[in-house]
Amino acid sequence: MSADRARIMGMGAEIRHPEIAKVTRSDERVAMNLIIPEALLYFRGHFPGFAILPGVVQLDWAIEYGMQYFAPGAVCPTTIRIKFNKPIRPEHRVTLTLKCEPSRNRIRFDYADVDGACSSGQIGFEPA
Repeated sequence: MSADRARIMGMGAEIRHPEIAKVTRSDERVAMNLIIPEALLYFRGHFPGFAILPGVVQLDWAIEYGMQYFAPGAVCPTTIRIKFNKPIRPEHRVTLTLKCEPSRNRIRFDYADVDGACSSGQIGFEPA
């Protein structure tokens, strides 16, 4: 890990988020280029010898960033659907794309790398 990257990620602290390399945004779409740090807290024990990013973490990030960028006016999600295509591993570079569908009170998301989809799904929110 480079010194700059360690500084950005807060070396010494427990790392709970990806490194965000780039964000592209329009009214109802956000694309975030992410680098998944090897030192991520969630890789511990999931799984020894073949670390993968847990699905619950992928959902958590989609919810967190979805609410950050689109502020759907909800406190918590009411429905969640997700499909896994392939594992996300340490140092994996992926793009998280979030698409807001305000008329349906939901956000669609997908994690993809250069070879295609890693996971995708949707999160429904209770209207405020």
